[in-house]
Amino acid sequence: MRIHILVLGGLFCLGALAPGQTSTPQSTDQKKSTQQSANRMKRPPAAPVTTGQSITGCVDQQGDRYVIRDGQTDRLITLQSSGTNADDQFARFVGHQAQVSGSLSSDTLMVSQIGQVADMCPIGK
Repeated sequence: MRIHILVLGGLFCLGALAPGQTSTPQSTDQKKSTQQSANRMKRPPAAPVTTGQSITGCVDQQGDRYVIRDGQTDRLITLQSSGTNADDQFARFVGHQAQVSGSLSSDTLMVSQIGQVADMCPIGK
């Protein structure tokens, strides 16, 4: 009998802790603002895009160079830093899906911007 009382008491406590819902009417502007805020929270951060060539794919390191495998063409492109140290610019994106923008020449991209698209590369890429 004590167990039943304890269980019921616990359920009542949990019910009291649950947030209540209010039914205050919202204006159309408030609803739109709330929906826009919710959409912003769901959306991943936008990857940078420039007027130059833009490639989305998986970043990897091969020896002393960094590469990206283009997700659309499966082409391997060498990333060249526009700064002085490629390790500072590309190392944190290795194993991640990223979007890079810059000037493409042959199979080398002079990177002007890089941004993460996903924490992991898609399976099989």
